[in-house]
Amino acid sequence: MSEPWRRLPALSLKQIQYFVTLAQLRSFTETANRLAISQPALSSALRQIESVLGGKLVNRTAQAVTLTEEGIAILPHAQRLLNAAHSAFDDMQQIMEQGGDGTLRIGLVPSVSTLLFPAVPQLLSEHFPNMRVEFHDLTNDALLVELENGSLDFGIGATDSTVPDSLTVYPLLEDPFVVVMRKDDLLAETHNLPWRQLAKRPIALFLKGNVSRLVASLIESHKLNLSINYRVDFQETLYGLVRSRLALAILPELYTATLNDDQLTVVHLQQPTLSRTVAMMRKPAPLRSAQTEQCFQFLLQAFLERIKKGNKEFQ
Repeated sequence: MSEPWRRLPALSLKQIQYFVTLAQLRSFTETANRLAISQPALSSALRQIESVLGGKLVNRTAQAVTLTEEGIAILPHAQRLLNAAHSAFDDMQQIMEQGGDGTLRIGLVPSVSTLLFPAVPQLLSEHFPNMRVEFHDLTNDALLVELENGSLDFGIGATDSTVPDSLTVYPLLEDPFVVVMRKDDLLAETHNLPWRQLAKRPIALFLKGNVSRLVASLIESHKLNLSINYRVDFQETLYGLVRSRLALAILPELYTATLNDDQLTVVHLQQPTLSRTVAMMRKPAPLRSAQTEQCFQFLLQAFLERIKKGNKEFQ
C-alpha cells in the first residue's frame, strides 16, 4: 500500500470515466451525450489524460474513433480503477446510512447469555439480514465503562448504584439470589432458605463486581452473621468449592441456568429476598443509525414479551 501523502497524478475519476466511456462507444458525440457534457469538454479531458500519462490513447478520424496500442493496454486498468472507485463509494454511502460499518455491537454479562442465545442471533438474522452483529461478554463494571465511552451500542447487565447517570436503563426482570449446595447437604431439603440459616457456614462469593456489592450491602443492612471464606473470580471455581464440601456458593439465579451437576442443587434465599435488576442499557441520545435504533427497540420488545410469557422461547 502506498503512503497516503504520496502525490497522485492530476487526473480525476471523471476524466478516467470519460476515457472508458469513449473507448466503449467509439464516438465523441455519443460519449458527450451519455455523460451530459460538451464535446469540447470531452476533448479537453482526453488531452489532459494523454498529457499526464505521456502518450496518445485515441485515434480520431472523420469515420471512426479507435484506440492506440497504448489505449488498448491502459483500458483494463482504467476500468478496474473505476470499478474499485464505484465499489468504495457504495461502501462509504452504506457506512453513512448505517451510522458506522453496519455492525451492531451488543455487550452482555455472561450470566445473561441464556436470555440471548440462540434466540437473539436467529431473530436478528431474520429481521435484519444485512446487519452484522458482535457480542462482547464483559464484567458488569466493564460493560458500564464500554457503554459510557460509546464502544458498544447497548448492553444487557445488572443495575446498581454504580450505573452512571449518562446511561438510560430499561429493566427486564428481577434475578433472585440463590445458594448452590450439595444435594446431600441438610439444608438442601428446603426450596427456600432464610439467610440467617447460612450463619457459621463457609460461604463462597465472587471477588468483585455487582454481585459482591449487593451481598455485602445486604449483610451490612440486615446485620447478618455470614462468613465469606472464599472470594473467587470464576463461576466454576465456586462450584468446585461446593463439590469439595468447602463452602456454599451465593449468586444470582441466572448464573445457574446451565448448571447440570448430579451433586449440586439450587435453593432460593429469602428473609430478606435479594435480587438484582437485569436491564438493557444505552446512552439516551439516538443510536448511530436508524437501523441500530430499530434493532434496539425490536430486541427490547422481544425480551419484554418473552419475560411476560414466563421466559419462554422467542416467538
